[in-house]
Amino acid sequence: MKRPEYDLLGVWLDFAFNSLVSELNRSLHSVGLPLNHAQFVILQNLFIKDGQSQSDIARRVGKDRAAISRSLNTLEENGFIIRKAVSGSKNGIFLTKRAIENRQKIADAINMATQKGREGMTEEEYENGISFLKKIYENLHSGT
Repeated sequence: MKRPEYDLLGVWLDFAFNSLVSELNRSLHSVGLPLNHAQFVILQNLFIKDGQSQSDIARRVGKDRAAISRSLNTLEENGFIIRKAVSGSKNGIFLTKRAIENRQKIADAINMATQKGREGMTEEEYENGISFLKKIYENLHSGT
């Protein structure tokens, strides 16, 4: 029996991703942070390794430089990052005191969104879902 056209992995991944992004945006705003998903992803990368270049961030998050630039501009305007020269004309992107002080609020927002998204799942179902997505990612990035 043929599956309905909408009952495909890519379609459900897209539905789930977009729903989770919307929930994260709501959660960030509910804890009083003027951030969206794209800015959250950049901050998470900087929490892991502060001082990255715009190119490094773009490569790590899989977005083009223009999209990253727009998010960085907003993060800078809101006091979450600062750009500093690190070598010649190359700038590093650094977290500010405001970002560091709000790290727990950011974590709370992602936890709220994640908890809502995984309602009704057992721990095993959740872990299997993570393993499933990681395997897809690894398969698509092997040899690149």
